[in-house]
Amino acid sequence: MDPRTIAAAMAIFLLAVGIAAAPATDARAPPTPICGVCDLDRTTPDGTPVTAGESSLTVTLHRNGSTTWDARVDLAAGGDALAANESLRHTIASEAARDGIAEPRDVDARIDGDTLVVGYRDPNATERHLGVVVFTPLTPASPSVPFVIGGEGARYLGADRLTVRGASGWDVRGDASAADSDGELVWTREGIDPDDEGRAFVDVDRDPVAVEGDSLLPGPRAWIGRLLTSDTL
Repeated sequence: MDPRTIAAAMAIFLLAVGIAAAPATDARAPPTPICGVCDLDRTTPDGTPVTAGESSLTVTLHRNGSTTWDARVDLAAGGDALAANESLRHTIASEAARDGIAEPRDVDARIDGDTLVVGYRDPNATERHLGVVVFTPLTPASPSVPFVIGGEGARYLGADRLTVRGASGWDVRGDASAADSDGELVWTREGIDPDDEGRAFVDVDRDPVAVEGDSLLPGPRAWIGRLLTSDTL
């Protein structure tokens, strides 16, 4: 055999052995809250702490593939500061929303008593296939190139309650770890053992899919819609 061929084969063999023998490390991005607003913990420029207490997030999947996100956060601290300053409230809410898994657009924030109410939309959080809407952000994207490590971080609730639902007339089918309630998927902190930092991680194997309630063969269409998604980096 040609010496150069032998050398090339040996190099490939050693590379493969090195990859197999390398210690397993998690090179993914840090964990990400599903609801960044619900995980709120900030300090205003004058030193006032703004922190979240009990919270909930509802994500609605629409026929055209857009999504709307509605968070309600009972403030443990900082409510008066946000109520008195609209600009500060919008800045903090917008920054916190970007800490989550959405790409928030048109952020709106208001105070209702001691509750911070934040709404926004994300037009890029779904894929549409066969007339169904597949909600992809709950499953972290991984590199599409073989042997490349990394990817998005694991997801944790941030909120005490997460609801993923369809628009009127649409049902959401999805992960078995969520409670199925009248066509909605619901996750709560009570159903998940938190880690040492109190984070309740959501391990979603199947993307939630919104299907029109009276559509033909909704189950198979949801299954095929998941297969057609491109959940890679």
